[in-house]
Amino acid sequence: MYGVVGLSLLSSQISQQDALEWAGLITGLVYVFLATYERPSCWIFGIISSACIAWKSFTDYRLMADVALQLFYVGIGFYGLWQWMRGDSAAAHKPIQTTSLIKHSIVIAMAMLLSWPLSIWLIHHADARYGYPDTLLTLLSVWATFLLVRKDLHNWIYWMVIDLVYTFLYWGTEAYLFAILFIIYTLISFWGFRRWNREWKSAG
Repeated sequence: MYGVVGLSLLSSQISQQDALEWAGLITGLVYVFLATYERPSCWIFGIISSACIAWKSFTDYRLMADVALQLFYVGIGFYGLWQWMRGDSAAAHKPIQTTSLIKHSIVIAMAMLLSWPLSIWLIHHADARYGYPDTLLTLLSVWATFLLVRKDLHNWIYWMVIDLVYTFLYWGTEAYLFAILFIIYTLISFWGFRRWNREWKSAG
């Protein structure tokens, strides 16, 4: 019975998506897929995806925090495109790099500490259902995006964890379409890590 209800909700959620939402979802998938192949054009699709989601969050859902996050993604998308285009030639291909474990530990610790007061504010003023984990994942997503801009191998590890946790959060709120989307994101991130790791090792 639960499976039938779940399928019914999934079907309903799919039918309720309008053209702008589908554009945001599809271009988001293209963005992640192209990023695994280090294509600078990935940022163009990321910008389009974030712009679509930001508009829907503002006009339909009034999710102002998400609007701000998506606008950040639009801005960093232009920065990422510029960074990757600078190294996108046969003579100067931007190499894959890594960041020290100490720096990762510091950033994660700061994100965990900062998430506590921010989540309390969101719970009391924005009726956030998953205050702390949602806030922590958002902060780590920002960090992971900066790592992707730098072509840091470890960005894919962050995305695998972030997307997998979001899968469970969306599933818990019966947002099955988004849960499936984030399962796909998780799998693409795993593929991206394997591909970048091979290139990084071969370059070393």
